[in-house]
Amino acid sequence: MVKRPVGVTIVGVLIVIAGVLGIIGGIIGFVSGETAGWGIGIFALSILIGLIYLLVAKGIFNGNRGSRLIVMIVTVIGLIAGIVSLFGSFGNGLIQILWSVIILALLYSGRAKEFFNS
Repeated sequence: MVKRPVGVTIVGVLIVIAGVLGIIGGIIGFVSGETAGWGIGIFALSILIGLIYLLVAKGIFNGNRGSRLIVMIVTVIGLIAGIVSLFGSFGNGLIQILWSVIILALLYSGRAKEFFNS
């Protein structure tokens, strides 16, 4: 078994943080009582997506190719959104593009490829 590269661990930790923040945000929304209209559905969706992030992060840590594919798809969508954002908010768009490129580079480096293919 190939040892997990540091870059893959960093991506996994970032996904865990995003998942935990999504769950906390959803719970805070429910507790705050802001459940009128779309609120309840949005908070429930936030919790669900947070849980999915945690499952995907577990897969990233374990070298699951499906989890890497999910992260790649979401990151490419973010990259496209960053490119579109360049026309409205150049700074935000540039940050989103750089962030996406870094994530993809970490997940598709030579060592990461070995890890996910082992």
